[in-house]
Amino acid sequence: MKYQTQKIAYWYFVAAMALFAIQVLGGLLIGWIYVSPNFLSETLPFNIARMLHTNSLIVWLILGFCGGAYFILPEETETEIWSPTLAYLQLIIFVVGTLGAVVTYVFDIAH
Repeated sequence: MKYQTQKIAYWYFVAAMALFAIQVLGGLLIGWIYVSPNFLSETLPFNIARMLHTNSLIVWLILGFCGGAYFILPEETETEIWSPTLAYLQLIIFVVGTLGAVVTYVFDIAH
């Protein structure tokens, strides 16, 4: 890496790949719920699991694109990123917000 702040992208890619793995495992679980409707029907209904599965696709893609932007920007501007702390804070807020949404959906806190 030519610039030190390009290391920010690593953590975005780690978060994106972790969420991708969770999405794949969730897809397998959804397939099992679809084939065997009595499996987890009370704990995790199919419609909630499907919604979490499709939303996780959007989130890991956004994390990947943000990581790509944080990797490319220093190369294109030929300077370091102004505030790496803000970039890490953005990642933390994004991950905590995503976990909060998942907990809200799964435990039906909104109702």
